[in-house]
Amino acid sequence: MKKTILALDVYDFQKAEKLVKETGSYIDIYKVGHILFLNVGKKIIKMIKDNGKEVFLDLKFHDIPTTVKRSVELAKELGVFSLTVHSIGGEEMLKAAASVENRPKVWAVTVLTSQVAMPEEVVRRAKLTKACGIDGVISSPLEISLIKKECGKEFNVITPGIRLAKINDDQKRVATPEIAIKEGADFIVIGRAILEAQNPIEVAKNIYERTLIQ
Repeated sequence: MKKTILALDVYDFQKAEKLVKETGSYIDIYKVGHILFLNVGKKIIKMIKDNGKEVFLDLKFHDIPTTVKRSVELAKELGVFSLTVHSIGGEEMLKAAASVENRPKVWAVTVLTSQVAMPEEVVRRAKLTKACGIDGVISSPLEISLIKKECGKEFNVITPGIRLAKINDDQKRVATPEIAIKEGADFIVIGRAILEAQNPIEVAKNIYERTLIQ
């Protein structure tokens, strides 16, 4: 499976569908967040799957254990590949999410990449989620190697905050695709670099080739 996840941070179905069709040669998983899901609904998931691709449903569930468990069950019925919960939901909530049989992969958010965080806190949350049966974490590039060291190579690390070059924006903990993959990221999440490009296909291809050489 290709290592790049494209964040479909767009507002309408037609633009999302165009991106999936154009970039499908270089991307296997597409991230659907709150805005697109709320604006379009379940048909965005069907469209992605109809194109032979996988869905990363990024709704960051954080609620009482029973509600989160039911949310995971419903996501399973949608046939998504993976989904997110918040690690700050605590042990009982995380175990409830992990307890669903034949569920999608569950990845826990440690600390948002727009926030400053101590690596020790990120690793602590990663260790908790692994102990609760969660499949991996969402973490910035700066903590990848530490998480892999403490949680093992089989524990997934999914890395947002990927930039092709240094820019000033709202992300504080960032790295290039090459660095993230070299540090051990299982998947990297790319959004703006492709979405805002004049030629999204060429950028997707470039990122794919950059991750292959690591």
